[in-house]
Amino acid sequence: MEMEYSEDVPSQGVPSQLQPLTDKQVVNSAGGYTWEVTDITRLHRFLCFGSEGGTYYIKEEQLGKENVLALIRLIEEGRGSEAVEEIKTFSVEGRTAKSDPILFALAVCSQHSDSKTKRAAFKAVKDVCRIPTHLFTFVQFKKALKEGMECGMWGRALRKAVADWYNEKDPMALALAVTKYKQRNGWSHKDLLRLSHLRPANEGIALVTKYITKGWKNVQAAYRDKENEDDIKKILEYLEAVEKVKHTTNEVEVIHLVEEYKLVREHLLTNHLKSKEVWKALLREMPMTAMLRNLGKMTAELLLVPGSSETAMVCERLQNEKYLKKARVHPFNVFVALETYKSGHGSKGKLKWDPESDILKALDTAFYKSFKNVEPTGKRFVLGVDVSGSMSDRVLGSPVSCRNAAAAMCMAIARTEKDSKIVAFSHKIVPCPVTANMTLPEVISEFKKIPMGNTDCALPMLWALETDTAADVFIVFTDNETYYGDIHPAQALTTYRHKTGISSKLIVCGMTSNGFTIADPDDRGMLDMCGFDSGALEVIRNFVLDFI
Repeated sequence: MEMEYSEDVPSQGVPSQLQPLTDKQVVNSAGGYTWEVTDITRLHRFLCFGSEGGTYYIKEEQLGKENVLALIRLIEEGRGSEAVEEIKTFSVEGRTAKSDPILFALAVCSQHSDSKTKRAAFKAVKDVCRIPTHLFTFVQFKKALKEGMECGMWGRALRKAVADWYNEKDPMALALAVTKYKQRNGWSHKDLLRLSHLRPANEGIALVTKYITKGWKNVQAAYRDKENEDDIKKILEYLEAVEKVKHTTNEVEVIHLVEEYKLVREHLLTNHLKSKEVWKALLREMPMTAMLRNLGKMTAELLLVPGSSETAMVCERLQNEKYLKKARVHPFNVFVALETYKSGHGSKGKLKWDPESDILKALDTAFYKSFKNVEPTGKRFVLGVDVSGSMSDRVLGSPVSCRNAAAAMCMAIARTEKDSKIVAFSHKIVPCPVTANMTLPEVISEFKKIPMGNTDCALPMLWALETDTAADVFIVFTDNETYYGDIHPAQALTTYRHKTGISSKLIVCGMTSNGFTIADPDDRGMLDMCGFDSGALEVIRNFVLDFI
């Protein structure tokens, strides 16, 4: 039902959200007045959300430029090394769902003329670019940036960073990496080895680089008559298996090679992947991220069926917290996998499957376990989810809308903080029949029924005041494009504090990478943060308990 304001709530004579509350506010993309986020917060949002797809009010190209300018301002203010450290932290801790925003930001830092920032960026390459795909993407971003920035590209610093990336790998791990990820964005390993002027650090690296540049026949000829050490023999056997699987149609032989040498899906031919038995062999050692991507395919191939040992194996892995953490699985990617698997069909092609109920339950559990585990604060929470029209935009180019992503984040907090009340709002408070013990598919189903409207981010505080709801913490999940109401969200919080005597805090979880926030930066009781950060629960706890 639509909420009626009581006479105690100031709605008359108070500036509309279409007028500034202070001279520090700026006009947001919807025409309302909010605050600009700091450049470091904007960097955090970009690392989490990128600018893919833009927002309801801002096109992708403009949003990308604005985020780059925020990063460049940080560098020019002498904070480039700090920016690189943030980029590295978000990458190493697995706090982002996609790698491209991180790699782009690192490329900007490495391409800037500030020498201190460049050094820090190149030093971080080995930590941020964990797999060849990351390295190829980083180099391609540098190429794209070359024309618009002062510095060149293939200087000594980049050559050294790329050469070190190869030389510091374990030779067998490098052999796996280069045969699994062969090329990306027009770059190949052969290109990078040639341009970096690599000098192999040891015999194992020399063997792998020879395989890349000269091919398998030349490697065979070079090592056939040599007295090879055991580690070299293992690499040769592995490369032979990689080559052999390319030329066999024998299912039994493919399965043997997969099991004996731990070959992965990328090593196999398309025809190999039509076999249920081959998928069964792959599943035994399948990395978590690959398993998430292929749940539909394995179900369609009738490998994942009710009661099978393979289904039990998948469910056990999905619910294993240590396994999730080791694989750096981001909650958003689990959520996308859940949404895709539940749909019963892929986004492209004709692949269809009947979702297996135990796997759906396991994915639901995996979502919550993929966040950093934190102890509850014991405080009273009101969680407000923006369901306005602008929240229909997609997150990170996925099939997931900002609104559904906000709902999922809301549930993660509600599961942690037991004293939580959930409200949905647009230009009015709307019925929200959601409880913390519901599964994510149930929650999303309910949120999809909620009609969209305009945006008034003051409503969660006004609702709490109207309903005599005690709240130590308000958390609002929004794109910050508020403009509709007669009272600013920050004012609504101040009024709530005054009327109730509770020193309530406001946390704004931004669901896009735009530059606005409803949180007053001069109020120590307000915090702006990224809404889909795997460390979000930890940040919330630390802020609520005054640790930050």
